[in-house]
Amino acid sequence: MFHPNDSISRRRALGYGAAATAGAVAAGVIGSPDAQADAIAADTTSPAAVRIPLVDVNFSDTTGLYIADPNSGTAAAALVVTFNSTVAMTGTITWTLTRRGTTQLGTGTSPFSAPAGSPGVVTIPLGALGPDHYQVAVTVTKSDNSVLIGDAVHGLGVIRQTVAGLRPNSVFGLGIRPEGTWATSRQIAARMGVKWTRGIVAVEPDTVAPSPGVFWDQTAIDAARAEVQDWLALGITPIGGINYNMSWNVQPLPNGTVPLPYQNRPKDMVAHSQMVYHSIAPLQDLVQNWELWNEPWVHGWSWATGTAQDYRDMTKLIWDLVKPDYPDVNLIGGGSVTYNRDIVYAVGSDKVGYIDGSVNHAYGFPDATQYAMTKTQIKLDKKYGQTQGRAGQWQTELGTAASLQFPDYPVTMRQYGVARTLTPNYLLHMLAGAEEDSPVKVFWFSLCYDATYSGAEFNMYDNKTKSPGAAIVAYSTMARVLEDCELLEELYPTARSTWGFLFKHTDNKGRAAIYADQLYDGTMEHQNAGYTGTLTLNNARHVRVYDYLGTQLSDGGKSTVTLPLNPWEVLYFDTDLRPNDLKALLTEGAVFTYDEPVKVTPLSFVKPLGADSTIDLRVENVSPAPVHANVTITPPAGWTTPTATRPVMLAPGESQVVCWPVQAFQVDPGNEYPIGYDVTIPGRDGFHLKGSQTVQLAYVPNRSITVGGSATQWNGVVPVTMSSTVLLAGVSDTKTYSYQTAWDSTSLYVRAVIEDDTQSSNLVWASAQGQYLFPFSADSVQIGFDIVANPDDLLAGDPHYEKCLKSISHLFVATLPFGPGELHRQLAPGTNYQTFYPTNAVLPTPLGQLDAHASTGADGRVVVTRDDTTKVTTYELAINWNQLPELYAALQALPAGQVHETVMAVQVHDGGKNGHGTTYWTAQNEGTASGCYNFAPFWGTGAQFTGGRIDTRWGIGQ
Repeated sequence: MFHPNDSISRRRALGYGAAATAGAVAAGVIGSPDAQADAIAADTTSPAAVRIPLVDVNFSDTTGLYIADPNSGTAAAALVVTFNSTVAMTGTITWTLTRRGTTQLGTGTSPFSAPAGSPGVVTIPLGALGPDHYQVAVTVTKSDNSVLIGDAVHGLGVIRQTVAGLRPNSVFGLGIRPEGTWATSRQIAARMGVKWTRGIVAVEPDTVAPSPGVFWDQTAIDAARAEVQDWLALGITPIGGINYNMSWNVQPLPNGTVPLPYQNRPKDMVAHSQMVYHSIAPLQDLVQNWELWNEPWVHGWSWATGTAQDYRDMTKLIWDLVKPDYPDVNLIGGGSVTYNRDIVYAVGSDKVGYIDGSVNHAYGFPDATQYAMTKTQIKLDKKYGQTQGRAGQWQTELGTAASLQFPDYPVTMRQYGVARTLTPNYLLHMLAGAEEDSPVKVFWFSLCYDATYSGAEFNMYDNKTKSPGAAIVAYSTMARVLEDCELLEELYPTARSTWGFLFKHTDNKGRAAIYADQLYDGTMEHQNAGYTGTLTLNNARHVRVYDYLGTQLSDGGKSTVTLPLNPWEVLYFDTDLRPNDLKALLTEGAVFTYDEPVKVTPLSFVKPLGADSTIDLRVENVSPAPVHANVTITPPAGWTTPTATRPVMLAPGESQVVCWPVQAFQVDPGNEYPIGYDVTIPGRDGFHLKGSQTVQLAYVPNRSITVGGSATQWNGVVPVTMSSTVLLAGVSDTKTYSYQTAWDSTSLYVRAVIEDDTQSSNLVWASAQGQYLFPFSADSVQIGFDIVANPDDLLAGDPHYEKCLKSISHLFVATLPFGPGELHRQLAPGTNYQTFYPTNAVLPTPLGQLDAHASTGADGRVVVTRDDTTKVTTYELAINWNQLPELYAALQALPAGQVHETVMAVQVHDGGKNGHGTTYWTAQNEGTASGCYNFAPFWGTGAQFTGGRIDTRWGIGQ
């Protein structure tokens, strides 16, 4: 229905998440979608005319999606091979049935004899199959040994009956595409348990307002109402969508070209608002919620010119037309959590918050930042919206794609990676809504039975074979168990490894969903990088357990049940217990046995090595159960400690810093110190958690520096280093980044030496866009601090704050777009976590470029130089203490000779040709953990795969 943001949301930046997408689009690095591929045919209800295939492979249910009989618990599936030949032919059909692509359930060879000129059909029974996802590999060979179909793989799903009828409070939405055989796609969605769809095809701006002052007639209105009634009859409620703009009302580009309706803002905002009013008026009794514009990125792919204020002006005009006549209609706006904070709710700006609910597009893995962003979204809606967010949050697009997120999987197995990520994404959004008492609707993108479209890599169906992917079965399993349930609480708020969601069904019985989390190891697709183990339940009678694809693991007949825990593979609990009794079973009566229940992180040295040095390890219990462990270290070569093993007692989720005094040490000229560790747990014979991490001295000495002066003034200041290795044209390429820091009574000084083949700056973009170009989208270095509780942090004090919601206080970025360089303030108390937009009101602490130049500036100094011969960019900065007053106050109170420990981290962004992307100090110095930096991507999104939370320690000495 809506043109997807093809080049960023779905092909390039899914790892970034919605916040990064918003920043990248606004920065001008986003292309426009393929309009032709995404065009909708006038008659979308009719199947596209296609050539009849010589051989067609399908199933006895042409959707490949069967509903299991409630008595037997199985469905009788059959393979159907149809021949459409003008000449008679014979041969064989060879088939193999596997469960989840790995466990072979059956194989066989059947002869065929196809008549000439009329269809010949061969039906091959596959047996009675229980709920799960299956694959059938088919080869069709003629008697002359020529192959008609070679190793074609068709998906097959068996699901249980889902809840029928309308559910206005349901969370379960889906982007149901109108291309191809739309009627079949809609029937499949209803069978899966979908309760919300996005958009009304018959409501097109050119239909509603074909020319200025002319609006649609009753025939067109009746067609739209009929479409809505068809949806409602299936038990699915549509959210109406304003599908961009009238073709006659598009603002021309600066060169005079008139782009397509989705590519730029309306030329006449009043005419646009009238079109919206006339879209809503004849349908408002059937459709209460209306999405105003898909991804209205300022100076991005769908809002190429104009300003942030233009969008606020548009929403206010629409509000003033619609609300007096239809106060119960909900206007849904925005485009992402960052967009909503930066633009829709920009503090102090004009016409703020004229929406009833907001949109976010949370593409990507189910990192805990999905939960953090939704919580922030809700708080923004309630704090700044004109109706305090009464319509709730609309995650109208999210998802993962097999080819994008799981490229290392075998092709036929990638769909199971997608299926694993589906329910955790929904659950994290549902949890945020439940805890903040706000409705959330989540629309997985997308489903189409038999056609392609822009973004089709996200399709839950294989549109070539017209067969269901594993995500179809995962969705149906989720909807069947959790529909008509109220989410009560999360069961393990301190345990980083585990998420548990307790529900109460309308029958007052308890249900639950539990999954182990995934970890980042350079990608989020490698399942062996996540938490694995078992969950043993005692007194488990009357508890029926299903896995993420609907296979029953326990029928409730056994008192003790041991269940597998694998990353993102949800376990469902459907019980006869009351919710509180189920909670007790899953907490007090549960035994979690994780393969790695503790996480060990060797920490940076924070003061010059000497007689009082210690080797420090942060030891965290990531499990929901207490852990008693013994930790043994292996110090660097030439180092000795008095005792190698220390006992640690840890409550669930607790972390402790364990210290080993150093008896002897050797200074490494490269500032690299490998520290090994071995963790044992009494009572778990054979358990050893072994690892090693190279740490560095991260120390800021007291020394005055002249920015732009001789490099010799940095002699003796020990640098910290990062490295980045990527494959360029199949060849491994490594870059090294070096940082030195110092301070005196006026400033904090930073010198960063960055190896970089090509300098990428905002100079390459048109000057007309210059004010909308974010400094962090060009080559840049960033320095982040967590030194004071930020009063703008909307999530401070949340029970999950330490688990995944923790944020930071200050962030600065240096870049080389003009002259000798620029230094920007991206975050500080008073900036409201917003991004700089030139038409927004000035914040209490202003955003944007600081008064910092080569030799003058009230806020600091900055000199950035580029050496194209050595391929090195050098950043030299002085950040005056007026930017970090809390840190300076702590240093002033520091006794002579002492060291103040602070939380700080650095980041390098390398764009341009052969760029290495973003490298994070956090990722190189510890296993990343999720945080909540849900503003434009100054420091990713807080997700593990964008650097995670900043909790790396540095020492600042007198």
